[in-house]
Amino acid sequence: MTNKTEPIYSLIASNPDYSDLVKEFVSEFPSYAETLRRCVTERNLVLLKRTIHQLKGACGAYGFPSLTESAGNVEEKLRAGHTFESVQASLSEFLDLLTRATAEKQQPG
Repeated sequence: MTNKTEPIYSLIASNPDYSDLVKEFVSEFPSYAETLRRCVTERNLVLLKRTIHQLKGACGAYGFPSLTESAGNVEEKLRAGHTFESVQASLSEFLDLLTRATAEKQQPG
C-alpha cells in the first residue's frame, strides 16, 4: 500500500536526456492544479475534460504512471456523464497525487 504523503517520483527523471524536461513539467503542476480547481468552481466541464485528458497523456510520457491512472479514472467518469459532485473524489485523489509528484529523489545530505 502506498503512503499517502510519500513523494511520487518520475520514472525517467534520472535519465540525463529527460531530467530537465521532467523538472519543467513538474514545475507546471501547481498551475494545472489551479486550473482543475477553477473548472470545478466555475463548473466548466469542457475545460475540465480537456485538461484531465492532456494530463493523462503527459503524465505517462513524463514517467508518472500513477498520475496517468488516476487522471484516467477521472476522465472515464467524465465520459460516462457523471456529475461534478460524483467526480469530486476521483479528482481530489488526482490533485493529491499531483501535489506529491516531484521530478527527482532528493539525495541524502
